[in-house]
Amino acid sequence: MFNSKKSQLFEAPTATSSTNTSKKSAATTTKSSFVNAGLAKTAETKSGNGSKKYSTTGNDFVDQFGKLGSYKVPRSFSDISKDSSILWSGNKLLTVCFILYIRMITRVTDIFGKKTKEPQRGAELKHEGIFRMIWLHTVQPETFWKNITLFISVGSWKDVFTMLQYDLVYNGWEGRKLDWKKFGSLIMTGLQDEKQNNLIKKYLPQIKAKSACKTVDSQADNMIAKWICSLLFGTKDNGSTYKQYRILKTSGTAHQWQKLISQGKHDLIDFNTIHGRALNKLVRSKYLANQGLKEKYEKWITKDEVKAKFTGFVHELFEKLPSMLSGLSKGEQTTINKQFETLIEKGGETKGETTFIVVRDTSGSMGSQAPGTKMTCYNIGKALALYFSSFLKGKFEDAFIEFNSDAKMHQWKGSTPLDKWYNDKTSFVGSTNFESVINLFVKLKNKDGVAESDFPTGILCISDGEFNPASLNKTNVQSALDILRRGGFSKEYVEKFTIVLWNLQSNHYGKGTGEKFETYGGTPNVFYFSGYSAATVAFLMNADIKNASELFDEAMDQEVLNMIEL
Repeated sequence: MFNSKKSQLFEAPTATSSTNTSKKSAATTTKSSFVNAGLAKTAETKSGNGSKKYSTTGNDFVDQFGKLGSYKVPRSFSDISKDSSILWSGNKLLTVCFILYIRMITRVTDIFGKKTKEPQRGAELKHEGIFRMIWLHTVQPETFWKNITLFISVGSWKDVFTMLQYDLVYNGWEGRKLDWKKFGSLIMTGLQDEKQNNLIKKYLPQIKAKSACKTVDSQADNMIAKWICSLLFGTKDNGSTYKQYRILKTSGTAHQWQKLISQGKHDLIDFNTIHGRALNKLVRSKYLANQGLKEKYEKWITKDEVKAKFTGFVHELFEKLPSMLSGLSKGEQTTINKQFETLIEKGGETKGETTFIVVRDTSGSMGSQAPGTKMTCYNIGKALALYFSSFLKGKFEDAFIEFNSDAKMHQWKGSTPLDKWYNDKTSFVGSTNFESVINLFVKLKNKDGVAESDFPTGILCISDGEFNPASLNKTNVQSALDILRRGGFSKEYVEKFTIVLWNLQSNHYGKGTGEKFETYGGTPNVFYFSGYSAATVAFLMNADIKNASELFDEAMDQEVLNMIEL
């Protein structure tokens, strides 16, 4: 169906030629202690360094939520279908919620009068979300059509054209699986809406000569464009209607700055109209210097009232930085710093101060590239740690613990995000001794005399999860709590101590890195996050939740997700 791409859709001429229907907790159905113990035993596995782990938490929703980072690399439709079907058999409504969550960009959503009051937070994974939505179309088309506009609101109108492109690329025109008649009505409705039409025009595919369509993707886009043209103007192959279609597309106002560039009218560009990712790339290219706009841009971006938009992941701000801060111009530095602050604001404020401290894995395996990105796990972890250290307001703001073979306390130094980035002198080396973090707690308490009341109540650990073996064949989480008890921490402190594991994926140990778990069942105060959308950590900070299952439920209990219908 969507498992094998076609090589081409036409020959391009050459120059010479229903069970569960209510949203409820994702908690696994309670089984007997005998069965649960057996399942936990079956789930036992090892980390890349040999520590005890579990292949599953015993909860399918928590498992997939906890390894979202592994979905950054585009997966096959068959793998996505398998995972989606497992969730669907457990709870249909939560499955649809999870599909939208996976695609959701962190922002206020607004489409056809359905606007949220607060920013909604999601994983921002485009391919995975779109393919899961296509899967929903194949198994429950009625539910798909009830929620397609919500899906667009959490993602983009471009997603609609991507779905149609996938249908052609995998199935061909004659073998299409999606309901193109309904997709056509959806697009026409959007074009008639004054708040949506410019967004749709922005993503309308272009009509090109067949000879210009060299790839199967471009051929699909060309066929979609001509199909839309026929819906609009009544005929498919007609030069005059193609001209009308082109005029319609260029009449959109969503990307005026791109039109000005193509027309050579560089002086007329309003920098406020350029979206975040494009602004970042534009500023860090030679464009401003080549067009004599560098001084004009720096004068604009350095104004106190100017806020630089950014809708990407926090680690993308720190991609391909020069070795020294002086290698960035004043405009580049200000853009990155302001876009970082935009992400902090976009994430939303937590309810009061937090008493968590950020923990960074800087072991040797973190030097491997994170699949689906252009950065190492070390640099992604550094970017996330910098974000969390700023986001988690409280007495441990700007502090973090580094661990590899041993653990060390650090503090970010500098007044701006870039200052702090460049002043950090850690590097990836050694093994992944998670226990060293807890041993540092004990040392500070017993040898340095720090009062228990001054300690963090939990840690937010950013790691690929491939820990060294703990003692007595226990997981590192179990061992951590034992070390705290033996180290003289009170029963109350240990019982409330929270461990948040933000799992990254690396290439060091091969496929499956970061997809294992420290707990099985509803272990209290142990939580799993994954992926690159840092703002989602607010779910944990703004709710009284007790375990990983309740964390998933909190993430699914958002305003836009509560609009979903089956």
